[in-house]
This record gives sequence, structure tokens and C-alpha cells, in this order.
Amino acid sequence: MTGLMERFRRWRAREAEKLRGMTLPKKIGYVLTYYKGWLLGLLVLALFTGYAVDVVVQNQKETVLLGFFTNDQQDYFPAGRLQRDIADYLELGKDQRVIFDDDLYVDLHGEAVEYTAASNGKIIAYISTASLDFVVTTGEVYRHFAQDVPLLDLSQLLPQDVYDRLAPHIAVSPDPAGEGGDVPGAIELSQSRFLREAGLPEGSYYLFVPYNAPHTQALCDFIQYCFPAEPSG
Repeated sequence: MTGLMERFRRWRAREAEKLRGMTLPKKIGYVLTYYKGWLLGLLVLALFTGYAVDVVVQNQKETVLLGFFTNDQQDYFPAGRLQRDIADYLELGKDQRVIFDDDLYVDLHGEAVEYTAASNGKIIAYISTASLDFVVTTGEVYRHFAQDVPLLDLSQLLPQDVYDRLAPHIAVSPDPAGEGGDVPGAIELSQSRFLREAGLPEGSYYLFVPYNAPHTQALCDFIQYCFPAEPSG
């Protein structure tokens, strides 16, 4: 160990002597030429360390809302920006977080089989563990999931005035268990803040809510964010 330290001191002294007589531009050029591998390694290490620290910090936060967006090739629902906007809208504290994932795709016609399987599996797994609050997806995919996934009755979730205002956009689906008849568990999004100016036909995207959505208050607030009330007067 002593020998290694002595070699390092001699190397440092030689490099300092070389650099001492150089102008600043030459010093920068020398470092970039002879130490770019070291600099790249340090950059990668710094990025990895920052990522690891961020993961640890994020995992210590309380999740107050978790939602998935699928089949959004046009980026109508940019998850990263929405996370920040909703965190501000909900006035979250530093120990709280919103998690949105828009990197899912479900094809019901035999294309993108592996991607579809992974996305389906993630949605079902999060519903099974009572972790998922909502899914935004196409009308076709919504109807596919509604055949098997019991949905939360939005008339029981939303305040009466909000439910009445959104009634024209509420979609009902048969209860998969066959016990409660039709359940108003989804919302058609063509008139939401995300799609109002997009010119999409009605029924292009829906937001559906699994029966065991865990964060009902934040979910209720998010739905009202999606459909802001028109100013009175």
C-alpha cells in the first residue's frame, strides 16, 4: 500500500510539472487528450451514484397516487410532466410522490406480443396488489379489461356535484362478478384538458378505475384536475 501511494505521489508530481508551464487552453487540451477515459468513467460513476441515491430517496416517499397510461403514441399524457403538475396541484410534501407510467402498450390483435404481455402483466399485478389507482387507455383496451376487472363505482367516489357535471362522460360496464349490474367505473376523455384540442373522436381514450384503487382522495382530485370546472358567471 505504501509503495502504491509513493508511485501515485511521483505520478502527480510529474503531471503537475508538465501542466505548470502550459497556458490554460493547452492544459485543457492535455487533460482531454490523455485523461478522457478517466473523465468518462468519473461521469458514468457520478450519474450512476446520482441515480442510486434518487432511487433510495424516492422509495422512502409515500405514494399518494399511481396511474398507468397505455397506447399513447402521440404523447397526449406525458407522464413526467403530469407527475410534476399533479404533485403541485395536490400540494404534496417532500416525503410524498405521484407515480405515472406511460411506457405501456396493449395490442389485442396479435401484434407486439411480448410488449403486450409485459404491459398486461404489469397492470394485472398492480391491480392484484391493490396498488393501482387508474388506467388511461384506448376504448378497445378499456372494454377488454372491463370484462374481467371489477371497477369502482364513481358515483360513490366523486362528490355529487362533480359526478353530475361529469355524467355525460361517465361510461358504465357490466359487473364481471354479475352481482351489481352496470358499474359507472370509467370516464371518456375526449373533453378532458388533455384531449379537448386534439380533435380525436369520442371514445378514443378512457380512464378506468379498478375496484380496489387505494388512494381515493387523490384519485378524486386527479379526476377533477382532468375536467376543470368552467368559471361561473
